[in-house]
Amino acid sequence: MPTKTSGAAAAAQAAPSSKPALPRKRATRAGKAAAASAEPGEKKSPPSPEIATPAAAKRAPRRAVPPAENAAAAAPAARKRARKPAAPEPAALQSALPADGGAVDFELSTDGGEVFGRYAVRLPGEEAATLWLRSSQPGTSVCSCLDFALSESADCPHLQALAAQIQADAARAATFAAGPQAPGSRVALRHGARRRLLWLPGVDCPAALDELARQRLSADAAPPDEAFVSRLLRAAREAGHELQVDEEVWSQLALVRDAGWRVERLEALFPQGPASAELQALVAAGDRPLLPLQVEGALFAVCAGRAILADAPPLQPMRQALAAALLWQRHFGLERVLVLAPRQELTAWQRALPADAGIWSLMPLETVAEDGQRQRALDPELVIVHEAAHGAPGGDLWIDAERAAALLRLPAAQAIVLPAADWTQHPAEVPLRVAFVDDQRSGPYAALLQAHGTRDDSGALCGLHDLQALRQTLAPVLLARTLDEVRGELPERVETTLGVPMPAAIAAEHAAQCAALAAFVERWQRLGWMPDLKQRRLVAQVQALRRLCAGDGAPAVAEAKAAALQGLLDGGEVPVAKLVAFGQWPQALRAVRQALTAAGIDAACWCAEDAPPARQEALRRFHDEASCRVLLVADPGSGALELRVPQAQVAHLDAPWNPRVLSRRFGRVHRRGKAQLVPVTQLLLQDSFEQASLRLLAPRREVPVTDMLDAGAEHGFVHGEALAQWLADLAAALRGAMPPQGASEAASELASEASSPKASQTEGARS
Repeated sequence: MPTKTSGAAAAAQAAPSSKPALPRKRATRAGKAAAASAEPGEKKSPPSPEIATPAAAKRAPRRAVPPAENAAAAAPAARKRARKPAAPEPAALQSALPADGGAVDFELSTDGGEVFGRYAVRLPGEEAATLWLRSSQPGTSVCSCLDFALSESADCPHLQALAAQIQADAARAATFAAGPQAPGSRVALRHGARRRLLWLPGVDCPAALDELARQRLSADAAPPDEAFVSRLLRAAREAGHELQVDEEVWSQLALVRDAGWRVERLEALFPQGPASAELQALVAAGDRPLLPLQVEGALFAVCAGRAILADAPPLQPMRQALAAALLWQRHFGLERVLVLAPRQELTAWQRALPADAGIWSLMPLETVAEDGQRQRALDPELVIVHEAAHGAPGGDLWIDAERAAALLRLPAAQAIVLPAADWTQHPAEVPLRVAFVDDQRSGPYAALLQAHGTRDDSGALCGLHDLQALRQTLAPVLLARTLDEVRGELPERVETTLGVPMPAAIAAEHAAQCAALAAFVERWQRLGWMPDLKQRRLVAQVQALRRLCAGDGAPAVAEAKAAALQGLLDGGEVPVAKLVAFGQWPQALRAVRQALTAAGIDAACWCAEDAPPARQEALRRFHDEASCRVLLVADPGSGALELRVPQAQVAHLDAPWNPRVLSRRFGRVHRRGKAQLVPVTQLLLQDSFEQASLRLLAPRREVPVTDMLDAGAEHGFVHGEALAQWLADLAAALRGAMPPQGASEAASELASEASSPKASQTEGARS
């Protein structure tokens, strides 16, 4: 029969000298484990009652606990605001608490005798919880509350209250002390900061089996070992003894085995490790592959299963997390990913996601507590938590009671946390962050509390120390590399090609110019000869097409490239402080500057054809004024220009025919050998002649036979093999730039006109 008693009344009847078998003292509640952290070496005092007591936490408004104070106040407040218990309550407990608020309700709702079984517990000022009382051994009972989940010793208010209620009845206390008198034996989990396997022998357990089990599953408990559990099961079968292995034991063993299988599979798939071309191409950002260091971060996250990626911002932890998710999807069957990020970061995530982003769901981190039902409906297999900077909207995540509780209750097999850049400067948030990552309590959470916990005179945790050693303590789940540590492995530039959609207003003109040029080049290729005068005409025609692609005389193109620059300034993980954009055509740069100004972006322009005072003023404004974030530089006459702006990114508004020009541009901004990971973006008009030209010339290591097509290049003529190669390159680039439909007809008509006698006579007259 289910029994319902008033715990407060029962506890009042207990003799003062009675000592409960379960600890009365409430050690390491969620917040006390998190602790009010101080700097290393600082003397710490126990938490004040206003922070440590449940009543004080209940009185505190949301977000009332400053970051430097005891982060554990988040957990009691989270308990009280929890909308639902972690497990369903029996119907008998749906009624409200007694009017005096002091009664405690217990409901034994399973057939486990008079003491052991499943209870529904409701305490004044606490969230209702479901509690499984399994034995008198510490750590074997389980409660659904957050205090239990975050406790070092598998303790919580519900267990303490139930212990007091049991001890108030002498008969039940004796039954509890004797333990469940089951004939069979069990292998269970010992809960706490680190879960261990625990041996619970039955009353009929053979002595030999008991001795075998105690060798590995003693009171100190062993780490999960699937081979030994299987051996124990075989020994029990041979002895004819019933042995039960709890399901949560198998889950813990599966967790360890799956991590090992992932490592083995990745080693087999990618024997070259981070140097594998497939791994470097996981995240396609323009034409920029992942760096080997970024691949290492993705592999680390997949192997760990749940990890904190806290690399320095230039190493782009967000790209590492995205690559890890794609790796999970491609090789481990991942189907549902939930990204929780601040609203200002969601745009960057949307832009970074692959075209087929069906497995991805994005939600704002600010409302994670209110979106619990939607999150559970998504049933994510991987959760990526992209934290906001401290002080920014959505920041201070782990000391916000409601949001921290929502995350700790969020079920997902895999998780990646991307902390703010200064996360180690806020030690009060560290324990709950680690508790979220180490949700199965496989070791990191316990290691953190043991190695870095500061305790008061009673042994309760009240702070953290020596956080500079966190990387060693949390090595299985934390990757946090500084820029100085990996500087020698970093490339000078991180190059990206960004396509700019061709405006409809110039598409027809671009197609017509390409068709005319293609016919002209085809004619002289067929003849195998070209007069020098025709070379000059060809150069002029190609230059007119390239100026069109750059925005010279094409305002729509200039506006499109200005919009792309604006996206570079504000669309990355970190806003760009300074940007130097190079181009060959001064008129195109002025048009881009005009479009930027119209969009509210202050930009300066440096052109050699401007008067010296104007050029000096442009440089002064870019160097000295924070509001002037963009400097546009024209190539002609800029050979002696040395900007030396270490924090500046570089952009190319057009594609020079000679690729060495790109290196010269970079050298005007950054000193060689002193730069690492400088973002360099090549803007290219999509489906255009400049895009086709770069696609043709970029793979070549040698310089093209002529650079006559670049602004400011030496003028001259080419003949023989050089001319033949030049015409072949132009023909190939034009074929790549021709529109898919109608190009052949247009080229054919123009070629026919160009080769007709009348056209030849007209051409000769012009010559």
